[in-house]
Amino acid sequence: MRTTVKLDAEASEIIQLYADSRAISVSKAISELVLQAVQPKMRIKYIDGIPVFDIPQGRTITDEEVRRLVAEEI
Repeated sequence: MRTTVKLDAEASEIIQLYADSRAISVSKAISELVLQAVQPKMRIKYIDGIPVFDIPQGRTITDEEVRRLVAEEI
C-alpha cells in the first residue's frame, strides 16, 4: 500500500535511525515499528534479583504432570 504520512521531526529521526541501524528502508522500518507497538509485551518481574517471566493467569503445572509427560517421552 502506498500512502503519504506527515511525521514530526523527532519521530522522523527515530525512524531513520532505526532503518539505518538495520539496513532497511524507511517504509520497512515504519511497518516493523507499528507491528511492534501493537504486539503484547512479555512482562518480566524480578524475584530475589533474578528476572523471570510474569505470565498472567497461567495454569499451574504440577509435578505429577511433568513426570507423566517425561515418562511419555521414553
